[in-house]
Amino acid sequence: MDHEIKVNFEHPANSGILKCLSSPERLKRSVSVARDYPSCSPESVYDPYMKLGTHPDLLEYFWDKVAIKLPMKCRWIVYGTPVLVNPVSGVIFGFAQGTSTYAFRLPPKEFQEAINAGASRVHTYPAIPSLNKAVSIFDLKDIGKEWIFLSWLKMETDLCLAAYLFANEERALI
Repeated sequence: MDHEIKVNFEHPANSGILKCLSSPERLKRSVSVARDYPSCSPESVYDPYMKLGTHPDLLEYFWDKVAIKLPMKCRWIVYGTPVLVNPVSGVIFGFAQGTSTYAFRLPPKEFQEAINAGASRVHTYPAIPSLNKAVSIFDLKDIGKEWIFLSWLKMETDLCLAAYLFANEERALI
């Protein structure tokens, strides 16, 4: 069993992501079995790779492959969404959702490297007429200036570690 992680719900670095993840409109659409829990461990959910509403391949990539360089397990669930949380500071530094969407909160240098490698701050979800869903746009400016969507870049394990370290530095700002 993994250790308990305490998400810092009062930390300024978490305000944007928590506002997004806890949005009543978002929670109403969520198919995650954990959507009603502000914070819980992956072990508290039966078959989390299949039950959180995030494609299991994406979740395996996000939690198990990209996070491989982290010095400790950071996997957690916030409002039904798979996230990465720095266990020291309680700052969320990554999240995944849907079939292909995942983002990290990066320090300036790595943020610019990710932009140069093709990462983006905006993700467009296509329309699904059979489900009566229109095109929608997710702009990370609503979460915070440090957040960026990645897309299977070779440097992502390094970016994940940079995000983890950046989240740890945040404890000094409290």
